[in-house]
Amino acid sequence: MSTHTQTAMPTAPSPGAPQATRSGIVPYRLTVGQFERMIDAGVFRDEDHVELLGGLLVDKMVKKPPHNVAVGSLAAELRGLLPAGWFVNEEKSIQLSRWSSPEPDVAVIRGRLKDYGGRNPTAKAIGIIAEVADSFYAKDRGEKWRQYAAAKIPVYWIVNLPQPQIEVYMSPAGRGKAARYGDCKIYGAGDQVPVILEGRELGRIAVQDVLP
Repeated sequence: MSTHTQTAMPTAPSPGAPQATRSGIVPYRLTVGQFERMIDAGVFRDEDHVELLGGLLVDKMVKKPPHNVAVGSLAAELRGLLPAGWFVNEEKSIQLSRWSSPEPDVAVIRGRLKDYGGRNPTAKAIGIIAEVADSFYAKDRGEKWRQYAAAKIPVYWIVNLPQPQIEVYMSPAGRGKAARYGDCKIYGAGDQVPVILEGRELGRIAVQDVLP
């Protein structure tokens, strides 16, 4: 297996890029293409849980049983509501931009699974993203929240296990660190969450049916 040596790209050309630290050092970032070539070259071990956010390698949490149950339950509920022309992916890579290739826990994607045999789904193909948050809630509500808003993902769910509740964010706006969701609704254990795809309600999912 051949190994490719890649040169990381500086942060300055892209909006929202990491700025110089107080020491004057400017971080360098990886593009999605460089990240994928590192994967192909075997740079990461099976036990290395990383994803690319804003050009930076970010640790992913180790999946525990409650997390796995919530992901599987939500994916199953969504599959029962989706119209033709959409499918659900679990814990698979997407491409938000040149600098970001996260692995959302659940994604509702336009088309068929076979349409993506040679590429990852991009933001324009995604109708809903959901993350199941436990100890990594700060990342899901922080950096990922901003990244998904900047990419104009129309609906973002956070299944907040410690609370327990489901947070639904809509109306993305802004770019870079200024990106945000303008609308937030929180659903508790006794509530039902409307599933909105392309502005239309497809049905509702009981929070209790998703929580482990």
